[in-house]
Amino acid sequence: MKKVAIFLVAFSWLAMTAVAWADGGGEATFKSQCGSCHMKGGAAAPVNPGDKAARVWVKYFKRQRHPVELEVSEGDMDSILEYLEEYAADSDQPQMLAIPK
Repeated sequence: MKKVAIFLVAFSWLAMTAVAWADGGGEATFKSQCGSCHMKGGAAAPVNPGDKAARVWVKYFKRQRHPVELEVSEGDMDSILEYLEEYAADSDQPQMLAIPK
């Protein structure tokens, strides 16, 4: 019985950690990695997930169209792309103000 209780506590903790990471991971990474340049008055024009359709975001980065070489880890890039796709213009919940214009 004690082993079952320990397992349930550990499983619950892992599940909550995963949900917390999923909720803020992509958005937080997008804002920190992309928002440093893509902000009002920044080095590049403001950009938000809802500016493009999901497949356009995927093609853009797959074809390496970004004019500046990105210093983003593969894991962070995957997180950013997931976020962009989830809140793209053609999604159920497009996001236009992640980085204010």
